[in-house]
Amino acid sequence: MSADTREVEFIVGSGLSECDSGGLIEISVADGTGKAPSCDLSSLDKSQSFPLVLSNERKENQSNYSVCLPEGTYTLTIDSSSEDLSIAIKGVDRTEELMRDMSRANWWGILISIILGYLAIASRGMRWLLMLEPMGYKPKMWNSIHAVAFAYFANTFVPRSGEIARCGALNQTDNIPVDKLFGTVISERVIDFVMLFVFTTLAIATNLEAFEHIMDELFGQSQGGDSGSSWIWYIGLAVVVVLVIVILLRKRIQSTGLYKKVVQFLLGVAEGLKSVMKMKRRALFVFHTFFIWTMYFLMAFVIYKSIDATSSMSVFDALFVMVAGGFGMVLPAPGGIGSYHWAVKLGFIALGLSGTLGFAVANVIWLTQTGMIIVGGGIGYLFLVAYQLKRDRALESKE
Repeated sequence: MSADTREVEFIVGSGLSECDSGGLIEISVADGTGKAPSCDLSSLDKSQSFPLVLSNERKENQSNYSVCLPEGTYTLTIDSSSEDLSIAIKGVDRTEELMRDMSRANWWGILISIILGYLAIASRGMRWLLMLEPMGYKPKMWNSIHAVAFAYFANTFVPRSGEIARCGALNQTDNIPVDKLFGTVISERVIDFVMLFVFTTLAIATNLEAFEHIMDELFGQSQGGDSGSSWIWYIGLAVVVVLVIVILLRKRIQSTGLYKKVVQFLLGVAEGLKSVMKMKRRALFVFHTFFIWTMYFLMAFVIYKSIDATSSMSVFDALFVMVAGGFGMVLPAPGGIGSYHWAVKLGFIALGLSGTLGFAVANVIWLTQTGMIIVGGGIGYLFLVAYQLKRDRALESKE
């Protein structure tokens, strides 16, 4: 923005910058006197003032200032005797700084992270076999692993589609009913929620101040409206209306074929849930569960250790960022793009580290794991298709 005036009002937002709670602003002031004008920069309500740092050079009667400002509205007042006065204000793009931080990751950290990420997928596939065993199903181990890899692949493009995709894949290769497979997947989600709760509790207990900072940021952004409560009322009203319709028309609904199919599906889901309680090799199941989440932690931790700027992060700091990123991945974004980066950046800021660095590290981890998932999931899908074709040809030859 530029204007020929002695007072300018402008707004500072958040973004990629070395200023973790706001933005880096460049201000250029030119007048006809050849002297550096006196500038006063303050928040709109005059409660805060900020010094302007004069740049190293002054060219063509122009003074360049840079200042780091929190988010908000500000007023710049220029004290100059010149009639020829020009003011230009712009935000500074930190893309170069971001790319530089990303390029500092060592190749060995990226390679190890890829291996650890795929080990988590393989372990999840083997754990799935333990859940299917009590129901009498014994699919091929690599079919289960490839199906899980394909699920991650599907989630990268369509959020939450992987659960259905892997059930459909294993149904095609090993003839296991989808409803029972889906029941085991729901069991997995419950177990994952418990593990996330355990890791979150540990992360909060070891970084209480950082957690309080994140809560302040989130609640600060949510002030100023009751739209959330309005949506709750709308959802509640819709649920009541649906329940009334179901009660009034329950006999007619129960006589339909769709109702019977839904009931049959839910019974299969229930059987899948019960499979965990009937499991014979529970110790191995517990081992795989902790192994999976340990891999989730280590695949990010090795990236931190491979970058000089984050190599001094403690285990508990890394755990805190991992949990923050985990909640970012829960949001319905394809492969966690954007939401994961925002959550990791917020975690870095809460720990007193650079937000730009956090965004850069999140990019490295996300690109590393997304690349592994696309390649591993794509290969897994091809193997599943090849296995199915081979099985179908073998069955045809017997007929």
